Amino acid sequence: MKVQQSFLLMGEVVGEVVGKEMDKKRLIGIVIVAAAVALASYLWFTQKQPKYTGPVEKVTIGVESSLLPSSIWVAENKGYFEEEGLDLTIKEFDSGKASLVAMLSGDGGIDISAAAPTPIMFNSFGRENFYVFGTFAYAYEDIKVIANKDSGITDVNGLIGKKIGTLMGSTGEFFTEAFLIQNSVSPNNVEMVNIAPSDLPEALNSGEIDAQVIWEPHGTTAKDLLGDRYIRLPSADVYKTTFNFLTMKNFANEKPEVLRRFLKAIDKATDFIKNNKEEAQEITANRLNLQKEDIVLHWDEFTFELSLEQSFITNIEAETRWAINNNLTSATEVPNYLDFIYLDGLEAVKPEAVTIIR
Repeated sequence: MKVQQSFLLMGEVVGEVVGKEMDKKRLIGIVIVAAAVALASYLWFTQKQPKYTGPVEKVTIGVESSLLPSSIWVAENKGYFEEEGLDLTIKEFDSGKASLVAMLSGDGGIDISAAAPTPIMFNSFGRENFYVFGTFAYAYEDIKVIANKDSGITDVNGLIGKKIGTLMGSTGEFFTEAFLIQNSVSPNNVEMVNIAPSDLPEALNSGEIDAQVIWEPHGTTAKDLLGDRYIRLPSADVYKTTFNFLTMKNFANEKPEVLRRFLKAIDKATDFIKNNKEEAQEITANRLNLQKEDIVLHWDEFTFELSLEQSFITNIEAETRWAINNNLTSATEVPNYLDFIYLDGLEAVKPEAVTIIR
């Protein structure tokens, strides 16, 4: 508003000068002064907002060591958490599932965790004491189906009768079944093996399993180990992987301002990623102790942005029906997932990113 007023003022001044037929030098001088006023107003309007100056809150987040939480690595590196008055401790896990279980169990004092929908779904049965308060990244190609050519696998049909390793109870399990069904292969015709993500590459390399369903950075590790024996089966259109922030309901109710400030820091990080792609890649590579070339190779598979979309509800309900139909839970009804969504934080920070119907 101040910028607009300045330019209107400039126009009025110029009009007055012309109307009175003032000399050219004076006209130029006034135009310059008016332009300077407009520029000063613009700079005042767009300057960086002052840092948070209230009490500093200690917060602990549990997150997996992968590319998906790159906005966390960037926010940490650029000091955005500190700017929002948060003394953030990051505890790293092998998977989002592990970070969520740790938060729910009270192990390690974790206030916020980050996980994909499948472990959220499995933990929604029999409990209602946690919230999802934001999606911060998604990808269509993060989860990969990788096979060892020595097992005679050259296409999807080659998986029949073979051992496929993944982390059971995670999105990997749901993805595996969806991938097989989409390719007209019955899940009953493969053997699923439960293996931790960090152990999957070596299990595939040693022949313990024939294929794996995995995500980065473990997919790159498997590729490096296998060399010429590596083959990736097409799966980009199977599933949209989202990564989501969660917290306990009592934490959200007691410290809503902390969640808002946390989301502000992440929003700053996502803006930085959009505008400083190469530096964000370098920050992530250093944080994960990877070569930047490996990060660049997979970077465009991910979209980093804050949201709470209706599609999250739709997808987790579909996963729940899958779990019920396959007797993976004793539950017989799909929970009302609106009861697990905390809207106030993101609506305060970025309301246009909330599309959940309620």
